Amino acid sequence: MEPSANFNIPEATLKVTVQAGRPILGEFLQITLFSEGSFDTLLTQVLQNITEIEKTLDLDNPKAEIMQLLRSEGDDTFEMSVSVAQVVEAALDFNSISNGAFEPFREDAGHLDLRSLIRGHLVDQTVKQLLKSDPYLMGVVQLAEGMRFFNCPKKSIHVRMGGNFEIEKELGLFKNAFSTTEAGGSMFDNESATIYLQPLRHGLSGRHTVSVIADECMTANALSKVGLFADAPTVQKCVTDLHAQILIFDERGEIVEIYEEVPLSRAYSSDQWNSSYSSYDDSSKD
Repeated sequence: MEPSANFNIPEATLKVTVQAGRPILGEFLQITLFSEGSFDTLLTQVLQNITEIEKTLDLDNPKAEIMQLLRSEGDDTFEMSVSVAQVVEAALDFNSISNGAFEPFREDAGHLDLRSLIRGHLVDQTVKQLLKSDPYLMGVVQLAEGMRFFNCPKKSIHVRMGGNFEIEKELGLFKNAFSTTEAGGSMFDNESATIYLQPLRHGLSGRHTVSVIADECMTANALSKVGLFADAPTVQKCVTDLHAQILIFDERGEIVEIYEEVPLSRAYSSDQWNSSYSSYDDSSKD
C-alpha cells in the first residue's frame, strides 16, 4: 500500500532524511522528515499512538467508539474520548457553515464526508504528537487526499489534474495543510473518498479538481467537498471564516475558480498560475 498518487513533493524542494508509515483506515499514513537525527523510537511511538486513536474512529468496526455513538439513541448518555469529541464537533460545525453541503452523517453515502474528516484529524494528531516531542522537527504527514507540513520553509507540491494523469500543476503553499479531490473516475467508484451523491455546483463535473490550502488537514479535507457541492457564496463564506483558499482546475490544468480569504494572497504566481519553490532555505521557516 502506498500514499495517494494525486500529489507529491518535488524532489528538489527538501531533503528527505527518514520516512515511516503504516496502513490506516484502508489508506496509508506516511510521515516524511526533513530534519537530521535519529527518530526511529519517536516514529514508532507516534504510529502506535495514532493506531490507538484509529481504533476509536474506525467506521468499519461496529465496536468502535464512534460507531457506538452514531447508533446511540437521543436519550442515551455517552462519554466520548477526546478524538471522537473533536471529530463530531468539527463535523457539526462544517455541516453548519457549509449549509449542508458537507454531509458527515449521511448513512446512504457510507459517511464518506465523515471518513474524510477522520483522515484529516489523524494527520493533524500525528503532526501534534511529533511536535510535542520535538517542537523544531521539520516534515510532512500524508494520508489519502490530505497532507500537512510542519516547520518547513516555503512549500510546494505537484497536483495531478482530474481525468488526466499526464497534467500536473506545481503549487506553492502559503499554509501548512493541503487537500485535493481524487483524480479520475471517482464519480463512478463506490469506494471513492469523493463520491457524487448530490449535484455538483453548476459548471463543475467529475473531471474538475478541487484543491484546498488551510491551516489544518481536517479543515482542508472538509473544504475539498464544500468546493464541489456548495454554491459560490457559501464556498466564499467558508474560506473567509476558516482562513483557507480553494482552487478549482479543469481537466487541462487551468484554474477556473478561485476562492480566497484576502485577494492576492495566492498559492501560485501570476506566471502561468503556479509557483515553484525548488530550493531549501533555512531562513524562511514558517
